[in-house]
Amino acid sequence: MTVIVIHSSTNERGGVFNASLSHTHGLLSAGTPAELWTASPAAERAATALDIPVFRHDAVAEPWAALWSGAIWRRGKATQDVRAVLHQGGKSWLWAWALWPGAVHAVRFPNYRIGDRRLFRNWMAVSTRHADRLRQEKTLGFLTPKVATVKNGDVQSASKRVPPRRPFRADGPMVIGALGTLSDRKGQDLLIKALAELRRRGIDAELRLGGGPGNRREAFERLAASLGVEQQVKFLGWVDAIDFMSELDVFCLPSRSEPFGIVLLEAMAQALPVVASDVDGPADILAADAGLLVPPDDADAFADALATLAGDPASAVALGERARDRAAAEFSPYAVGDCLLEAFQAFGARIERPGGVEPPPSSA
Repeated sequence: MTVIVIHSSTNERGGVFNASLSHTHGLLSAGTPAELWTASPAAERAATALDIPVFRHDAVAEPWAALWSGAIWRRGKATQDVRAVLHQGGKSWLWAWALWPGAVHAVRFPNYRIGDRRLFRNWMAVSTRHADRLRQEKTLGFLTPKVATVKNGDVQSASKRVPPRRPFRADGPMVIGALGTLSDRKGQDLLIKALAELRRRGIDAELRLGGGPGNRREAFERLAASLGVEQQVKFLGWVDAIDFMSELDVFCLPSRSEPFGIVLLEAMAQALPVVASDVDGPADILAADAGLLVPPDDADAFADALATLAGDPASAVALGERARDRAAAEFSPYAVGDCLLEAFQAFGARIERPGGVEPPPSSA
């Protein structure tokens, strides 16, 4: 019995990249044979580092080339007893169905676009609210889709040693950080405004923004200058997430919309207190008081939450510890894999949940 996870992309980073690794790693951790198929050399290297069986071929990212590729067909026919196939996008539907017609095929939704995912009957959402909206949609054949909510996991922390974090506000200013492409959707402008409000209240703080420049860097730089905080806002470009977070006091996710938010798990693994917009993914991830949720598109609410943490370091540390414990319990590789197996069973796959060995949560 084998489950195939298809990452039909050449991307070297990003949410789909991480989810493909997380899901394959999770299935293996739950005791189920699984294999990652990808067109990305970076994904192949990351999978190898995690001891994930991986098959890489350029044709995996090309729907018609894959259909006629001898290498694809030879490897597919050599893979024994494929019961389920998880597609991380819609491009792989035709050749994968041709290769494994007896398997249950499901497609995951990493964002809100449906597009060619309507070709599938089995849909996987990554948050409760997103799943509720998908249940109102129809497939290409005007059928009601079968929808399950699945989890992503944090492969960064699983594959790297997490460095020790500095004590909260070790050198005076509260260091606030966010990761993501600079854009209106990711909402970094809200944090720039919140920083200005904190400093107006007399709270010493600085903001570090990691991620690609997107289409808003110049606009955000002008915003910081207009609010008088250009010296306290650092635009760092792409960074190593774990190293970046080890230098923070608080991590924020100010997205105006966010299907999941895997960066939250990376922050939680380091016992960072987290403040996030109360949107789809963060609402699930930060349940059970594992972080502070604020109304989306509300800079003042972010400022209030950050001021609360700045004024009560003990509560901030306790919040980070609860976050770490929740990430270890609910988003471990085993938990991710078991959730996927449950979803495939609900879709009708003849698949077992053998139960892997759940490792004990790592200490801080």
